[in-house]
Amino acid sequence: MTFTDTLSEQTGIPESSLRLLFTIIFAYPIAVIYRIFLLRPIASKYAASIRQWYILITGLSLSYFYNRHDIIHSLITTTVTWIFCYIGDKIGSRSLGTAAVFIFNMVYLLLGYIYMSTDEYDVNWTMTQCVLCLRMIGFAMDYMDGAKLINKKASTETAQREKTTPNDQPVSTTRLAKQPKLPISFQKNIALPTLPSYISTIAYAHFFTAFLTGPQFSYHLYQTFINMRSYPDPSRIPRGSYKHAFQCIAGGAIYLLVSQIGQMFFPQYVLVSEEFAKWDTLHRFVYFWMVGKFAFSKYLGVWKLVEGSCALLGISFNGFDDNGQPEWNGLANVESLRFEFATSLNDIISSFNINTNLWAKIYVFKRLIFLNSKTISSLGVLFFLALWHGLHTGYFMCFFLEFVDMEAEKRWSKRVEFIKKSLYEKKMKNGISGKLAWGAYRVVCWFLQTCALHYAMVAFDLLRYEWCITAWRNVYFAGHFVVFGLIFLDLVLPKGRSAGPRKVEGKQQEETALLKDTMEKAKTNGISNGVNAEYSVHHKKE
Repeated sequence: MTFTDTLSEQTGIPESSLRLLFTIIFAYPIAVIYRIFLLRPIASKYAASIRQWYILITGLSLSYFYNRHDIIHSLITTTVTWIFCYIGDKIGSRSLGTAAVFIFNMVYLLLGYIYMSTDEYDVNWTMTQCVLCLRMIGFAMDYMDGAKLINKKASTETAQREKTTPNDQPVSTTRLAKQPKLPISFQKNIALPTLPSYISTIAYAHFFTAFLTGPQFSYHLYQTFINMRSYPDPSRIPRGSYKHAFQCIAGGAIYLLVSQIGQMFFPQYVLVSEEFAKWDTLHRFVYFWMVGKFAFSKYLGVWKLVEGSCALLGISFNGFDDNGQPEWNGLANVESLRFEFATSLNDIISSFNINTNLWAKIYVFKRLIFLNSKTISSLGVLFFLALWHGLHTGYFMCFFLEFVDMEAEKRWSKRVEFIKKSLYEKKMKNGISGKLAWGAYRVVCWFLQTCALHYAMVAFDLLRYEWCITAWRNVYFAGHFVVFGLIFLDLVLPKGRSAGPRKVEGKQQEETALLKDTMEKAKTNGISNGVNAEYSVHHKKE
């Protein structure tokens, strides 16, 4: 009997959940050792190999601790992925090798779901396998894209881009400060012209801070990190990572504590009970909202803890802010404040499960460009992500409902845009009434966004079709009627005639231009209008 088994008997916490938590915690001392002895210049031509072997051994050890003998699944899929890439290159068709990798990893994962799945959230080897599935598919696609770099005659544009890419060589602080701050997981030059060694692939696949729940990041970032090319001066690692790690530990612990307490007072099984259907209407709606709210907390807590170990290790260095202070949030999977105070589902997309959102955009949405339709491509992405999560009906119901939510938000945000602009202009005049009106508008937007989000999230947690239908029926399918009703109204109501641009003098003109620029950035911050590639906001993994 292991210590997690004993602790499980004493606390009543499931043993698998304890193993998950301890796997995340053990990554911290491993990261500290790396930080002290290996995150510095090493006077040896084997420096990168030394770092890689450390990552390989510790990653496999942690994976074995969590998966035990089921680690064989990750070793099989990583090995087969590398072999398919190798054969594809040898026969002159990397695309064929990549197709084989895609099919093999998805089929292996789905068979794992079929064999291991229960009616509840599963904490077993399929959790790490689903993270690995995306990592290996992305790895193969990067290798496929790297084929075009082999032709030196066509490499001029690539060479110019690489000269200005911060991860390829040490660059100045000023240059790093101008780079996009979130995320650094997938940059423009991630294509792999040559196949990494088998050992490198295994180490990358089992990276000890990321193999369990993510974050996803490219092999290019991994290679840059072990070669010490992430910093302006490798001999002087910027400060602040320990502080950032501590903040992440505190934030993660709070989220997990809130999740435990919240689920004690608002257990989800009540939603499908006969007693719940007898409650008064308002009580049911409030309880339903609270269940959806606390369902997010456990994901946020785990991601914050993982972000801390990535910062401590040093891989998440994200350049410098406008004041020249180093930032360590490059692999953050959630922006807590932005998520908690989001006033639109677009804000949620760009602040929740950030790296998986970006992975879906790069490796799925953009690959569906041949469909010549953003809407169809978005639906394709959502179907892929639902399937990736598992075979439970609740995943598909949740993802589809949130796609409809996003469609309704997109349509009605255009209709009420004039109200938002008017309130914002009143706020900028510094009048108390204007600020109160703007604040009230944001509170209303926040409430509507959370209602849509939590309503769909319940299906993600309940999983079974009959449970989802029962829970929604107990609140009269309110979310469905509202969102489909809004879309119907938008279709039948006349489109508002856009007013011409008003002449605004001096400071007001600058404020209006700033608002327009801010709104445009907000629209493109997520996975584009409908890349709603994971506007499913509740990826159980990564």
